[in-house]
Amino acid sequence: MAEIAGLTPTFHGVSYERLDEEGSIQWPCNDGAPSGTPTMHVDTFVRGEGLFAVTDFVATDEKVNRRFPMLLTTGRTLTQYNVGAQTRRTENVQWHEEDRLEINPADAEDRGIVEGDWVGIQSRQGDTVLRSHLTDRVQPGVVYTTFHYPLSGANVITTDNSDWATNCPEYKVTAVQVSKVSSPSSWQKQQVDFNKLQQQYLDAASVD
Repeated sequence: MAEIAGLTPTFHGVSYERLDEEGSIQWPCNDGAPSGTPTMHVDTFVRGEGLFAVTDFVATDEKVNRRFPMLLTTGRTLTQYNVGAQTRRTENVQWHEEDRLEINPADAEDRGIVEGDWVGIQSRQGDTVLRSHLTDRVQPGVVYTTFHYPLSGANVITTDNSDWATNCPEYKVTAVQVSKVSSPSSWQKQQVDFNKLQQQYLDAASVD
């Protein structure tokens, strides 16, 4: 806490000792507000009603070509929270039990893919395998998946590109190739084997 207080002006007056004595302290807590700030905004906001800044559009470096002719975009589903570390332990899995690759029926037909097929996704970064879900929700030339299950490996194929202003990773634009395959990738099989061994160890430990 001393390091945080020393480096962050709004926490300058906070210490573990004070937290133990008072229970909680609302920041900012510093020389200007030694008792903390129970109500941060009373008559007005610190920086007015908003700060708007115009930024220039910078196109992504990620481009489609003959080798990677489609664009992958990723996102969340309503029934899982963030990566799903918490919600996968609940009954929410009955609505979303695995990450699937959503693909337009026209693109699927060109590649001989039908509903539920194993589909290989390759990018400049890596490759993974998901089951397919044919839907008109995505446009031709675009595929979509969620990232709530570690075994899907969504971030194995996304790039290291990030936004110049916020450094937010560019998970929405990845050039990929999609093709029908017969089984999950080698690293996914290894992960399944590891998970089985881990579960066997945990089961044996609980018996002991």
